[in-house]
Amino acid sequence: MKTLLYVLCFCFVSVSIAQETILEPVDVENTSKKDPVYEYLLQHYKPISDKEPIPSDGVVDCGFTQTFENGLSYEKRNCADAYLASGEVLTVTNPDRTSIVKWVESLNAIFTDQKGHNGWNFDQSEYRPLSNVPGAFFEIYRYKNTTSVLVMSGC
Repeated sequence: MKTLLYVLCFCFVSVSIAQETILEPVDVENTSKKDPVYEYLLQHYKPISDKEPIPSDGVVDCGFTQTFENGLSYEKRNCADAYLASGEVLTVTNPDRTSIVKWVESLNAIFTDQKGHNGWNFDQSEYRPLSNVPGAFFEIYRYKNTTSVLVMSGC
């Protein structure tokens, strides 16, 4: 009987861990252009850590990181001397790929109301303006168990 109970518990935990994180689309009406990813997280998820400062480059504040429920983490970068120097980074554990694409497209609507302003590259790892006009630029980095979305705005 105990063996059966252990097997059931293991199966339940395995299914829970493997569950994909699905991001809801951004509420464009109630999200501003200033730090929209952070606003989105505060609207939809509970923070489970305090803001942790990113070490300064000695000149400016480099931003912070914070962890949220459902395997989400956030990074606000302001550093002037590093790759990914400025912008917001959302990292999602066990992401649902389709919801990431839809989330990026919905977040882009905060920066422009023009249909066809941005477009995906061949493997959906970049979503950027199709012409040389200011707008939001998104890069998606896929890893084994996580996906990170870098959001930069040229608005």
